[in-house]
Amino acid sequence: MPGLDEVLYYLNGIYLLLKQKQEGFGWLDLTSRGLARSFWAFVWCLPAFAVIWASWRLYYLAGMPAGTTAGLGFLSKVLLIEITGWLMPLVLLLALARPLGYGKHLATVVTASNWISVPFAYAMALPVALSLILPQSVLLAGLLLYAVFGASVMLQFRLVWMCVGKQNLLAAAITAIYVLPPMIVAQELQRVLGTLPG
Repeated sequence: MPGLDEVLYYLNGIYLLLKQKQEGFGWLDLTSRGLARSFWAFVWCLPAFAVIWASWRLYYLAGMPAGTTAGLGFLSKVLLIEITGWLMPLVLLLALARPLGYGKHLATVVTASNWISVPFAYAMALPVALSLILPQSVLLAGLLLYAVFGASVMLQFRLVWMCVGKQNLLAAAITAIYVLPPMIVAQELQRVLGTLPG
C-alpha cells in the first residue's frame, strides 16, 4: 500500500495537471504497476467514506420504525454499493475505449482519476461531518455538499481533459461516465439492498 509521502507526491502531480502543467504527468506513476497501485486510493478514501456512511446510517434509522438496527450487515451493503460505484466507470471505460478511440489514454485517465478521488472523498466528507457535529447546520452542510459535488465534476473534467490531450468532447464523455452511472447504479442498489429508509 502506498504510504502518505507517495500519495502526496501523486497528488502534487494531480494539482499540476489541474493547473494545465504538463509536468504533472511526471509526478504520476503511469506504468502498469502504477496503474495497479492507484487502486489503493480506495483504501485511502475509507476514513472519509466512514464519515459519509455514518451519516447515511443515521438518516436511514431516522426514517425507519423504532427498534430498527443498522449494524455490520447494513455497513457491508453500503461498502458494496461504494465499491460498485467505484468499479462501474472502469468497466464502461474499458468497454468504450475502442469505439471512442481513447485506448492509448485509458491507463493515464484511470490512474489520475483514482488518485484525485482521495481529495474528492475528504472534501465530500467535510460537510457531512459538519452535519454530524452540528445537526442544526444541516441546510448549510447540504449547500456545501452540492458546491463540493459541482466543483469535483469540473475538476474531474479538467483532469481528464489534460489526460486525453485537451479534447473537449472526449473529456466531457469520460467525465460523464465517471459521474452519472455510479449515481444511477447506487440509487438502484440502495433500493434493492434495502439501505433506503421507508
